[in-house]
Amino acid sequence: MCGIYGYIGKSGAVEVCLEGLRFLEYRGYDSSGIATIESGNLHCYKEKGKLSALEKTLQSSPVIDAPLAIGHTRWATHGRGSKRNAHPHLDEKKELALVHNGILENHHELREILSGKGVIFATETDSEVICQLIAHLYRGDLVKAVHEATGMMQGFWAIALIHKDQPDQIVTARKENPIVVAFSGKTHEGFVSSDAYAFMRKDLDLYFLSNHEIAKITRDGIEFFDQNLQLIDKTPELIDLPSFTIEKGAYDHFMLKEIYEQPKTIQAAIMGRYHPADGTTSFETLGLSSSDFVDTQKVVFIGCGSSWHAGSIAALQFEALAGLPSTAEIASELRYKETPIQKGTLFIALSQSGETLDTIAAVRSIKERGGKVLIICNMPCSTLVREADHTLLLQAGPEISVCSTKTFTSQLSLLFILSMAFASVRGMAAEKQKELFHQLEKLPEIVEEVLSEAPSIALLAKKYTIQAHFFFLGRQYMYPTSLESSLKLKEISYLSAYGYPGGELKHGPMALIDSDHLVIGLCGHTPTYEKILSNLAEVKARGAKILALAPKGAAHLEEIADDIIFLPPICDPLAPIPYSVASQLFAYYTALECGEEIDQPRNLAKSVTVE
Repeated sequence: MCGIYGYIGKSGAVEVCLEGLRFLEYRGYDSSGIATIESGNLHCYKEKGKLSALEKTLQSSPVIDAPLAIGHTRWATHGRGSKRNAHPHLDEKKELALVHNGILENHHELREILSGKGVIFATETDSEVICQLIAHLYRGDLVKAVHEATGMMQGFWAIALIHKDQPDQIVTARKENPIVVAFSGKTHEGFVSSDAYAFMRKDLDLYFLSNHEIAKITRDGIEFFDQNLQLIDKTPELIDLPSFTIEKGAYDHFMLKEIYEQPKTIQAAIMGRYHPADGTTSFETLGLSSSDFVDTQKVVFIGCGSSWHAGSIAALQFEALAGLPSTAEIASELRYKETPIQKGTLFIALSQSGETLDTIAAVRSIKERGGKVLIICNMPCSTLVREADHTLLLQAGPEISVCSTKTFTSQLSLLFILSMAFASVRGMAAEKQKELFHQLEKLPEIVEEVLSEAPSIALLAKKYTIQAHFFFLGRQYMYPTSLESSLKLKEISYLSAYGYPGGELKHGPMALIDSDHLVIGLCGHTPTYEKILSNLAEVKARGAKILALAPKGAAHLEEIADDIIFLPPICDPLAPIPYSVASQLFAYYTALECGEEIDQPRNLAKSVTVE
């Protein structure tokens, strides 16, 4: 979950690292730090909290214009978020500095071994154990010390380190957690990062480290070593990384900016991939043959968090539109299930970052057993994309806020087109396809219309912030939409929020309902509309307040609901998108009213690279 960035060049390394860490702060913001070497001395600056605290410290300290530096933004795993536990970690002699992403599973055993040899530890973190271990093994060759240390380590990691006696090199290594190194032969600059996008330059040769590889970065180039410490050749990847700036513009938060980007990002996800005139589809990077579409007999969606919710909605779409038996699995659970890999099963893994460790592990397990995997992802350089059998990219652009908004609706839009591609080969009438694609064609405009309701949604958020608990109810497509809506509210407002299928409320959860509850009914599924009205009437009778989201013209709702947000009508398979956008706005304005952090909520990070 943590962010690693390092640079070696002529000068200005501290500022270059700060620039890289500004992009990587989505990976963690419990603390941050930078280490550098000048005149044979190791200097380290660390602060608790967000990167801005470190930047302030560097402003009031003499900024060292050194040629190399390593930096880190932390999401705490072992050891609380504090200045003492912040990275970089130093060995007891203060000669070696190390930054780490991942978890060292045998840190207790290694700590005992090193303590028995007289090593004194300064923190409770597993990361310091790695630093002290490498320093203990160091005999003048940093690469060799890293190789020996990683041979003793269990778990998963990405590390980068510098030593005061080796001021011309950065050494990095990985197991499972991503590391990419880069070099410019023109300017003789070297880089290391958790994320290739953090380089924000187009003139670099990129190298993605494989498991157990080690890289030594100098101003002369990069040397790569395998698990046996043998030099290996790696071919650079010339990837045209898109240019972008991390700016909120006129918006107060990245989340709000990204909510308002959704008409554009939905258009980017669907553009050129469907043809409403004849009801056909085309995918530029999919790689599935026509026989693959015909031979697929079952689809299993894999994801975590919002991506699992998107897969749950897609499973309903694939069954309703294409007649394909479909399920959605939580990746962290699937990786430990003994799921049979049956012929004709297509696994579709969903991830915004492409670096979610649980999803990567589940995908690898499936592939090892002969399964076929399609990845739908937003990051073209990510681990999942690089390991996929087939790939579709969301093209939503970087999502900075931890709370997923535009990538979720982009997933749903793209998955709808994919379900239609399967429906086409499985006998859906051409006229039905055209009708559904015309609904899709109107989707960006419909989302614009939902966004125009933001002022009234903000007033409703202000009205209901006093409620202690929030229940989102829905049926069919609206049930996983209620799960997503409750997740948005709880993760940024810290309020108690739940998503539940309407029909299950009376099988236990009804016992919770009282006047402290706001029940938010998602009434966007036509066949079960009357049923959800009955569910809302039941909770109304128990004293709960009712806020309903419903299509314009919905009947009999005023008799039950205290307030209603009317949304543009759209076909049932696409309804989760406008209803999710309205729920995103409600969550945003509720968190704003509560005075909570929005873009970087407590205890969370954007890219979940630990188990």
